[in-house]
Parts: sequence; C-alpha cells; structure tokens
Amino acid sequence: MPEHGAGRYLMTDYMLIFTVLVVFCYITAAASKAYAKRPGVLGQPKPNIIGFIIPAVLFTAFSGLRNNLGDTTYYIHSYNLLDPDVMTDSPWNFEGGIMYNIIQHYCRLRSDDPTLLIVLTAIISCVPAIFIIYKYSESYELGIYLFVTTSYYSFSMNGIRQYMAAGILLLATKYLLSENGKDFYKYLIFVMLAWLFHSSALIMIPLYFIARRRAWSWLMLLMLVGTTMLTLMFDLFLPTFLDVLEKTDYSEYAHNEWFTSGAETGSNIIRVAVLFVPLILAYFQREHMYVLGRYGDVMINMSFINLLFYIISLYNWIFARFAIYTSVFPILLITWLVALAFRQRDRKVVYWSTIFLYAIYFYNVRYSIIYYASDKF
Repeated sequence: MPEHGAGRYLMTDYMLIFTVLVVFCYITAAASKAYAKRPGVLGQPKPNIIGFIIPAVLFTAFSGLRNNLGDTTYYIHSYNLLDPDVMTDSPWNFEGGIMYNIIQHYCRLRSDDPTLLIVLTAIISCVPAIFIIYKYSESYELGIYLFVTTSYYSFSMNGIRQYMAAGILLLATKYLLSENGKDFYKYLIFVMLAWLFHSSALIMIPLYFIARRRAWSWLMLLMLVGTTMLTLMFDLFLPTFLDVLEKTDYSEYAHNEWFTSGAETGSNIIRVAVLFVPLILAYFQREHMYVLGRYGDVMINMSFINLLFYIISLYNWIFARFAIYTSVFPILLITWLVALAFRQRDRKVVYWSTIFLYAIYFYNVRYSIIYYASDKF
C-alpha cells in the first residue's frame, strides 16, 4: 500500500509471495529445458511438460485467490447481488458476453463465495497464454518472465472478460499459423466462442487476414500512418465513434462522458516506446526472422497490430483493451529476437539486458499488482 503523503510503495507479504512465485516459475521453466526430449514446433527445444504445469497452476492459483485489483471488486459485488432463488428464471439472451453470465450464474447457484468464479476466470485467462508461450517461444523461461514483466499477467486481473476471450482465442493459434486456408473456419469457431465472453473478440476476424500477410507489407505502413492520424484527429470522429460504441459491450462509455469529460487520459507513451523497440529490431534483422516462415510473419504482424492499439490508446487508455487479444505475440517475438537477431557471443549479454530492462519496466507498472490482497491465505 502507498505511504500517506509519500506516494511510494511498500513491500507487502503478498508482494514477497508474488516475487518468490515469479522467481520459482522462472527457475522451473529454465530447468524444464534440460529435460527436453524432442524439438518444438519450430525446432526449438521443447521443455518438459512439468515446466508448463507448475507455472500454470501457481500463476492461476495466485490470480484466482485474489479479492481485489482492477475490476475484480466490481465482479465480486455483482456476484453477491445475484439472487440464486430467482435468477434461474431470468431470460438468457444469446449475445456477446453471455458465456460469462452463464458461468457466473452456475457458480452463484452453488456457493455464496465468489472464489470459484474468480478461479475459473483465472484459469481461462492465464492457462492458454502460458501454454502458447510454452509451445511457441524460443526461450521458455524468458517467455514466462516476460509474461509477468510486460504486465500481461497482472493486467489479466483487470478487464476480466476480455482476458477470458483472449484465452479462448489463443487456443486457436495453430489455426492462425496454419498453411491450410480452410483452417480459417476452425479459427472462426474460436472467435465465436470468445465472442460469447466479450463481443469485442469479433475484431479478430479481419485481423486474422491481416496477420497472415507477409511481414513488413505496405498495408502495415498504411495502418501505422492511419492509426497515427486517427489518434491525432480523434475528436473529429468522436460523435460517430460514440454511436458505434452504443452497440457494443462498451455501451456504458457512450453515455457516462468517459470520452468527453476529459477525466480519462491516454496510455503512457513509455509503453508505446517499449513496444516499438522489438519491432524496429525485427525490421533491421528481418533476413534472420524470415527463417520462421509463416510463424514469423504472424508473430511480427500481431506484434505490430498490438502496437497500433497502444498508439490509439494514447488518446484514451480504454483502447488498450483491444490490445489484450494480441499481447502474447510481442512476448514470443522478443524470445526469438534474442535467439536470432544477435551473434552467438552477444546473446547472453542481450538476454540478461532484456531481463534487467523489463524488470525496470515492470517496476514502473507495479501498480497493477502492488495492491493485491486475498482472504484465502
């Protein structure tokens, strides 16, 4: 908790547990590579499955046992307001977000304690992300470290339904990478499942086709210019945007002066700069990244799209919520850059520099986890 008048953060018992958790999972992930029995999908060492199970269980448990952070308090309050005696008779309309309502109702019928609900949201949010890092990263332990220090993990305790939708979408990653065009329909099934958790997941339908283009295409440059111009001139498009917003899960923001009062500001430009650096490096080392084929193209394009979402979030931070769907890919990109973009003799220096720099970055976004509390331990 911050000291009164000092604006500083104190190390709580929970933060000590969190720190030990991160270090232990990093060591476990690193050790699991020593028992790699076969190569991964891209020829990288595939860690022992225990290296996936232990971080997945521990990170999910820590997240699932919380009773605050972000909008968790609101979700708990909403859960407590449900009346189990009458809600079974309430109509369930088939629409975006309905799956979360079903899960919430299911949990409420069985317990007054919202812990089961929060644990289920943590499982759906965290386990798929950790699995994709396990399956596709070049350096698994670095991927686990970045899972935390890029703040993906801590922010998954906020924007809960969108992180659940992102978890569903990540399970379809192999279809996103597939050379078989018919696998789009399989990917579409996962998009619709994600839509049942949050309607904004539908944005991944057009992004599927953009992500599968060759990296560094003219379209990406056009999107960068367009996004920058849109951010600078967003006030001109605001009335039209608010009309569209009314038809989405963000409809409340169209009426509560979120975009017009001036109370809500944009994202920190430092985050945008941090996302730019790996992409700049990937561009100048693109001849090395081409060895990854379709995977490299998708990884770079999704990282680029992630950056674009954060550029427009400079106008208002709520747009960063859309970046949730693409935020695992910059993690994967960094692990491959460390392995491919530098000479063998320089890789250890780059690796540990990455560890150090992202530790500094996470220190500056520690507000996303520093207030963690639980009544379970």
